[in-house]
Amino acid sequence: MDMGHTHGNDSTTTTASCPMIMVFHGGHCERILWSSWVASTYVEFIFSCLAFVVMGFLYEALKFLRQQLIQRAVRKEAERINLELESKQITSSASGSIGRNSREALADIRVTKANYIQYAMTSTHIITSLLFFVQVALSYLLMLVFMNYNYWLCLSVVAGLGFGYFIFGWSQHDAYDNECCH
Repeated sequence: MDMGHTHGNDSTTTTASCPMIMVFHGGHCERILWSSWVASTYVEFIFSCLAFVVMGFLYEALKFLRQQLIQRAVRKEAERINLELESKQITSSASGSIGRNSREALADIRVTKANYIQYAMTSTHIITSLLFFVQVALSYLLMLVFMNYNYWLCLSVVAGLGFGYFIFGWSQHDAYDNECCH
């Protein structure tokens, strides 16, 4: 008995015209990410593909921005430690104690619970954490788009990631400095 409730399943229009195919395929009629995002025309599909190119590019841009913020924070911390070491060496040479090298001075600078909490509350760490959150959410959305198994959507995701890496990938100096999944 039909009570007139579709519960969000309007099977007469979108489901019949754009079925969910779970194998690699071509075509332009796709339901993407949400049931309301249906690309049923070529124009809608092309704009959807362009949106995923931009999303892939933004993913790489976010990764680059996080790396740059972290490198800047590390440089500032290294400068602070160098100044602290220089002041300790000046006071130790003025007091006449000789034989204290920089490794011993570095051993005096320990990470304590107070330092960790202080670092965790810095603006750089909070910003990079928020950027990481957005980056991971974006990576899962791109994965779900790829799992539509449409050749053109897959190519759009890969093209956006590849173009983003081409623009921002120069910052990775270490071969092991690679975030595979996020």
